[in-house]
Amino acid sequence: MIGEFDFIQKNREDWEKLDLLFKKRKRSFEESEELGRLYLKTTEDLSFSQTHFSSSNINQYLNNLIYKCHFIFYKQKKSNLLKLINFFGKELPSIFYTLRYTILLSLMILILSSGTAFFLVRNNVELAEIFVDSNTYEMILTDLETRNQFSNFDNIPKELRVPISLYIWFNNSKVALYAFVLGITLGLGTIFILTMNGLMLGTLMSIYFMNGHFTDFISLILVHGSIELTAIFISGGAGFFLASAILIPQREKRIEKIKKNAMTAFKCIIGVVILLLWAGLIEGLVTTLKLKISIRFIIAIVNIIFIILYFIPGFFIKKRDMNLQPGS
Repeated sequence: MIGEFDFIQKNREDWEKLDLLFKKRKRSFEESEELGRLYLKTTEDLSFSQTHFSSSNINQYLNNLIYKCHFIFYKQKKSNLLKLINFFGKELPSIFYTLRYTILLSLMILILSSGTAFFLVRNNVELAEIFVDSNTYEMILTDLETRNQFSNFDNIPKELRVPISLYIWFNNSKVALYAFVLGITLGLGTIFILTMNGLMLGTLMSIYFMNGHFTDFISLILVHGSIELTAIFISGGAGFFLASAILIPQREKRIEKIKKNAMTAFKCIIGVVILLLWAGLIEGLVTTLKLKISIRFIIAIVNIIFIILYFIPGFFIKKRDMNLQPGS
């Protein structure tokens, strides 16, 4: 059997190399592989030493070395999870708060365009063919003529509802992305996207209102629309935030301000895409169930309360950060 002295001499070089790799701040891919290999070998050495040299001081040395390396591997996995939790739990609500004024502007444009379309179509129903696409207009006429409100939802087979949900999510995500990216046009493209969506919504509300199905329509739309519309005007707010960097760079260089605002707004869009996925799943799986009107409104209220509660922490996070700033 190998003696303690020979055991140490045989493995000392590997232990020292493991210690050096541990202390390096940046490692190449090959060095990371070597670190992992030496870590596994050293754990085997510790096991051997504890069995055959139980009273030796080398056990404490190896145990400390393994503990340090184990902490690195564990910290990397934990760090990624913590970053994800921190982003959605703290950073994203804080970003929403930062964009609150541009988001509010986006919401006002959506409300104004919807209200305008509602009153215009009430006075002249022929305008509906201008504000909505031909397919949507035909769908409305079919629903009203058959007196079977929103029959298009009833015709969706159950096995197609999840794929349709994903399609809705993909399509709405494109709209949200356009609203954000077109902020680079000084916000004009963002205004166009918001206005078109508002005109379509207002037209639908007006037509169903005139035909006595407003409550049925609005309750059905709000089941998923309470989330979907929120995501759309948040993306519009992100677009306006990008435009503000071009129009009002303040004391910063315009290009630096654009980069800074674009990065912040893009993080906001990540939250928007998740909201739209949520809305798409609800539209494909819940809206199709044709629930009672009261239940639809309850679902919409729960959605709105959840979104508001998610926004609120952003105010306190920002306030806390401001208080922690030097000289504040």
